[in-house]
Formats: sequence, C-alpha cells, structure tokens
Amino acid sequence: MWYGSTISWAASSNSEMIHIIKHAHSEDGVHWRKTESCIPYVENIAQAFSRPTVAECEGGLRMWFSYRSGRGETYRIGSAVSQNKKNWQLDLDNQTLDISEDGWDSEMVEYPFVFDHKGDRYMLYNGNGYGKSGFGLAVLKHDE
Repeated sequence: MWYGSTISWAASSNSEMIHIIKHAHSEDGVHWRKTESCIPYVENIAQAFSRPTVAECEGGLRMWFSYRSGRGETYRIGSAVSQNKKNWQLDLDNQTLDISEDGWDSEMVEYPFVFDHKGDRYMLYNGNGYGKSGFGLAVLKHDE
C-alpha cells in the first residue's frame, strides 16, 4: 500500500506543506510493516504529494501522484519510477497530463487513479477546485 503522510504543514523554506508518500506491506492485511518516504521531495519543485497510484510499466513500476511545487502553483500530476518498489526517482520531465488551455481542468489537475483494461491504460483525475468542477478520463491506447 502506498499512502500519504505529512511531515509538516509549514516547515519548508517556502511555507508549503511537506507531505510525502510512504509504503507499507502486509502478508495478512492486519499486520503492516511501514517504510520511510519512498518518493524524494525537493522544495520548490515537488514537495506536497498526495493520492499515489502505481502500475507496472516497462522496466518496473510507475507511480502517479498529485504534487505542488511550493511556488504558488496548484496541483499537477507527476510521476516517479522504480525498478524494485523501494527506490523511486522523480520523473517530472515526462509529465503525463497537464492542465488544459481552458475549461474544467484549466487551473489544476490532481488525484490520479490509473488502471489497465483490455490492453489500454486509463487515468481518472480531478479538475479545478479539487474536483468541484468535474473529473476526467484520459486514455493511453496500447498501440500509441
């Protein structure tokens, strides 16, 4: 299980919260072993993480999540990659989905949920106002 955990609400140099993603593992669903932060945060780049979702990809795993930089931007969807489920590297240069030029998701995109179905990859996500204005479905076709 990957989940969010707050280190501080305003201890960073830019007064943005430090909210990280952690991992826990259970053999029986009752007793859990927790790990430390699995996604490295970087102040003024990516430091307020939330809503992780993980799927297999070529060479390992890819995690999508919401994040804020701490420079006043609203949430965006970012990603990280791992080959072993333990060591993750931010992969913000390969953004999968950004805000639209106008409309219901023109100010923010956040809270991704990624799943595969019949060979294609789908992402449900929220738009402006933390989803108040709607949610979307993005599709990555297998042949693309």
